[in-house]
Amino acid sequence: MEFASVKELVITRGTQYRGRIFLSSPEDGVDLTYDAYLLAVRRLEKALLALGMRKGERVALLMANGLNYAVTFTGVMASGGVVVPINPHLKPAEVTRLLGDAGTSLVLTDDGWYRVFYPLLKGLPVRRLDLGVQGGRLLALELASGSKGDDRAVEASPLGRNDLALLLYTSGTTGKPKGVMLTHGNLLAEARYIQKGHRLTPEDTALCILPLYHINGEVVTLITPIFSGGRVVMPHKFRASRFWDWVRNYRVTWFSAVPTILSILLSHPLPDRSALSSLRFARSASAPLPVAVLREFEARFAVPVIEAYGLSETASQVTTNPLPPAVRKPGSVGLPVGNQVRVVNENGETVPAGVTGEVVVRGENVCRGYFHNEEATAASFKGGWFYTGDLGYLDADGYLFLTGRRKELINRGGEKFSPREIDEILYRLPEVELAAAVGVPDPLYGEEVVAFIQLRPGKSLAEDRVISFLRDYLADFKVPREVIFIRDFPRGPSGKIQRLKLVDLYLKKFQGAAHGAGAGTRPINGEEVAKR
Repeated sequence: MEFASVKELVITRGTQYRGRIFLSSPEDGVDLTYDAYLLAVRRLEKALLALGMRKGERVALLMANGLNYAVTFTGVMASGGVVVPINPHLKPAEVTRLLGDAGTSLVLTDDGWYRVFYPLLKGLPVRRLDLGVQGGRLLALELASGSKGDDRAVEASPLGRNDLALLLYTSGTTGKPKGVMLTHGNLLAEARYIQKGHRLTPEDTALCILPLYHINGEVVTLITPIFSGGRVVMPHKFRASRFWDWVRNYRVTWFSAVPTILSILLSHPLPDRSALSSLRFARSASAPLPVAVLREFEARFAVPVIEAYGLSETASQVTTNPLPPAVRKPGSVGLPVGNQVRVVNENGETVPAGVTGEVVVRGENVCRGYFHNEEATAASFKGGWFYTGDLGYLDADGYLFLTGRRKELINRGGEKFSPREIDEILYRLPEVELAAAVGVPDPLYGEEVVAFIQLRPGKSLAEDRVISFLRDYLADFKVPREVIFIRDFPRGPSGKIQRLKLVDLYLKKFQGAAHGAGAGTRPINGEEVAKR
């Protein structure tokens, strides 16, 4: 069935699946059925329209994961508003900048975050509606209980697939954050692609552990389950110590994660087999998945890991590896599902299989451009294709392999290579939990290679062993000059390691310092980093 809008999707499923559980909150012990979810969404829609909400108004969401967010996210869209998700962990100045750039007219927040951001919001030209309630009751329950009014139809402007639904700001790893404009049609097309690629049915239960201010959480584990008629278990945040209990207790069949989460789970005790019996697959996206992590996760938990690839500009997924028994290729992000994918050279010409170039994408899920940023839009959207900035190649079977980002390539004395080549080898060391290589300025070679490593709990590793190990697999010019052991990595909203921030940290804390044996421990980003 073709839906005209996210609102129509929610109305259809709420009517079709009356009495079937859609959302579950583990911490609160609360379940919402599809029809209760629809009722909550329609009552929020009515409340927003009563405030004078107009079609196309930008509405910021500042709240934690949970039923509140799930209701508010689709409730704003149902009213004709455009959702502007804001990472609540940003600094006030960053929030102010995003709200101003989006031209936000309304900020919706829950009780907890309202207290944090009230001093900031008070000075902005926006209307404020505190959706929190005394005693911490959930917005979703409050709206579904009947205390907010009846459920009669609300008159709102008609919505179509070309209407803007979501204004999502990129994490800004390449500069100033850009507002990605996604329509109702983009989101619905993407949900259809994901449902098809992962063969999702109403019998599936997803565990949503990624933040709902990120495209992966919003589309993969909220809108897509509505599209497929499945169930979503939505804790307030990811907790490794609770993860397998949630999987066991709710009979979770799949989850979407970033590689960082898979690495963290590998550092925790193995759950009993009852926690694994319901899982069909684990999905990894939003950052490159090291082959060593994939193989270890599958071997330890006996669960297939499906690596996928997507971007905010494509409403999430572009390619995915197929489910067993079809061929999955470790190191590949799979095949296009619904999209067209090409790899091109600097002149925009398609290159042969096996040749590396820039990945470009076309499809119904591709956004219409960047909000109030014609220059960035013109640079990335050419001739109907979105130029991703990602480098990779297609093999003879059409599987996509990513090799890095254009702006992340290391250029050491004229030798250009991707830092991911080094990352992949580092993850083969059993002591390593997270790793990332970067290029740092060097007066002789232009750039030198530095590797950052976060060890697994209780493990130790010497720098000379790391260097020796890398020399067995890499050309000398790719071997890092230094290895820096760090307790935690700077990450974006999706959990992706931010290499540019690692370079900044290196320049601030280590440039000009004496290197060599006997180097001590220096603080970096508030943590103690052992330099060995």
